Amino acid sequence: MKTIVQKYGGSSLAEDSQLCAVAERVARTRRQGHRVVVVVSARGDTTSKLLASAGRFNTQPDHRELDMLLAAGEQTSASLLSLALQDLDIPACSMTGPQAGVRTCSAHLNARIKAVEPGRILKALDEGKVVVVAGFQGASPGGDITTLGRGGSDTTAVAIAAAVQAARCEIYSDVDGVYTADPRVVPDAIRLRTLSLAEMKTLAHHGAGVLNERAIDYALEHGVTIHASKSHGEGGQTIVRKGSGAGQSRIIGIAAHKNLVSVQFDEGADRKRLADILDDYDGFAPELADGASGCYLLPIDQLADVEGLADSLQSEFGAAVEVRYPLASVSAVGFRAGQDADILSLAAENLTDAGIKVRQSFTFPHAVTCLVAADKVKQAAQAFHAGFGITESEVADVA
Repeated sequence: MKTIVQKYGGSSLAEDSQLCAVAERVARTRRQGHRVVVVVSARGDTTSKLLASAGRFNTQPDHRELDMLLAAGEQTSASLLSLALQDLDIPACSMTGPQAGVRTCSAHLNARIKAVEPGRILKALDEGKVVVVAGFQGASPGGDITTLGRGGSDTTAVAIAAAVQAARCEIYSDVDGVYTADPRVVPDAIRLRTLSLAEMKTLAHHGAGVLNERAIDYALEHGVTIHASKSHGEGGQTIVRKGSGAGQSRIIGIAAHKNLVSVQFDEGADRKRLADILDDYDGFAPELADGASGCYLLPIDQLADVEGLADSLQSEFGAAVEVRYPLASVSAVGFRAGQDADILSLAAENLTDAGIKVRQSFTFPHAVTCLVAADKVKQAAQAFHAGFGITESEVADVA
């Protein structure tokens, strides 16, 4: 019997009817003779609501307490799905991340998985049960609940797939695979049939929301093949696996971060102190061209109190740090894209022609990124996709 790991995102479980439909899908997989582990996220916008609740009681909430609070969302999903499966006469049991053997470092809000001890999962599978695991969470060496940062349930699923030697890891969301851009934003975006893990890592780093970057890192390290599919209704899929990638300088996709805080600092800032404050957040830090300054870009949805953080940074660092929000980033991703001056020039030209002001530009080895106003991100993604001329023939055989 093959073991299959399936992961369902929060939007796939938001309504009761959707959760029941997921239970039916899992039941079909089990009845086909497979051993099934399911990893679930918190339903709908539960995590955002819990973060907002914490902010109402404490403007700078303790990270350990936030982890205790946020972990409840995924645990609720796991229990409800297990109950729905039992109602379909499918033996099932739910587990928290710690019960499933997910062991992490000691960091709160942004912990990394160090190991998965799958003994309890394997025992339940041997008993014929479907195991439903609360994603996004694990246990620190001291036994505290930790959470894994944005998209952490993807990482949970891939890590468990590696630990139980699953045939594949199926990641279900509200789109049927990985596209050249978010199809909800760019209607003519093209689904990629196959994609290398390395290319997916770059897309995820720059905001493609289908798969989490840390999950891709784990898949690269452990050789896990990922099938990205749609939770509900008909659709195709994208298979993400080890491979050589595109192997040429061209743009294969557009990615965007929709709501960011930019923390820019100059030579007057204590970089170590700033890093100690900001490294707990799941952001990214491109270097600016002059080398004397730098920038952290942090997702707003990971911050319990944006204004409180901004005020705290300005109070401690003064003029050496500038905090701006809300901003968004749009990136053109392709092999060695950031090393091609023509791509950087075309990126700025695409946005200028669309009447969008470029706040700042960055280059990475395989991407070019521009910061824009948050309310312009949809228009910017559309301008990039059209301006770089991504067509079906160019991406038909990406991996």
